[in-house]
Amino acid sequence: MKFESAEQLRLAVRTYSIMKGKPVKPYTNEKKRFRAKCKPPCQWFIYASVERELGIADLVVKSMNNEHTNCSHVWKNKNISAKWLANKYMERFRCNVEMSPRLLRQIVDEDFKAEISKWVAYNARAIAKKEIQGNAEQQYKDIWRYCAEIKRTHPNTTMEVMFTPFRQPGCNPKFMRLYCCLGPLKQGFLDGCRPIIGVDGCHIKAEYRGQLLTAIGVDPNNGWWPIAWAVVEREATEQWKWFFELLKNDLQIENGYSYTFVSDQQKGLDRALSEVTWF
Repeated sequence: MKFESAEQLRLAVRTYSIMKGKPVKPYTNEKKRFRAKCKPPCQWFIYASVERELGIADLVVKSMNNEHTNCSHVWKNKNISAKWLANKYMERFRCNVEMSPRLLRQIVDEDFKAEISKWVAYNARAIAKKEIQGNAEQQYKDIWRYCAEIKRTHPNTTMEVMFTPFRQPGCNPKFMRLYCCLGPLKQGFLDGCRPIIGVDGCHIKAEYRGQLLTAIGVDPNNGWWPIAWAVVEREATEQWKWFFELLKNDLQIENGYSYTFVSDQQKGLDRALSEVTWF
């Protein structure tokens, strides 16, 4: 057998140890040499190194004793890492990205007759979630391309981004707010929805915290009609006023008395409504 790299061989030995439930551990872990043994007095071992005569950098297995003697099943296998679990159950995480650590521990117990800690299960979910949903920091860096693509695919869309100015040369601006009102939703509200707008705000529970502000209309069938949403740094009068100014321009509101705003007394909302010029 030959492997393209020590990393590939290390992963194969780790998977073997988990599948068999044996306490196999690497002893020599280099780029050109790899040796793994089972817990003494078991005589199982594997040794691989680079074969210079082949003229390639692959690791070739030179010797191996594939018989386990005097070793029992290990319930707390240290080879079961969070990264290995995330890769192993990636498809399950795609179906249920919020899989509880308790459920993952139960699955591992049923599949491999092994026990993992709740922290390993929690970290495995975090790794899989990051792989599925992407890196939040990188997505914030792509926010300009995101806005440009939304405007390209949805004509007459309003995308407004607010950020802190450049403080020093070479520094990146800091994201503050994002407002979005899709063109089709905007036109649909103007064409057939009732002059009733419900506004609400909620916390964003993610790596980067903030507030989500929304505006919802009522269509002719008494159904909800989303109008606009915004991500802001906090919920206060300044943020609501900024949101309402953009919303007023999008909906072409010239007479505020013709509209009814419904809310549950969000922070700073009443004052923001009174400060915005609706006429």
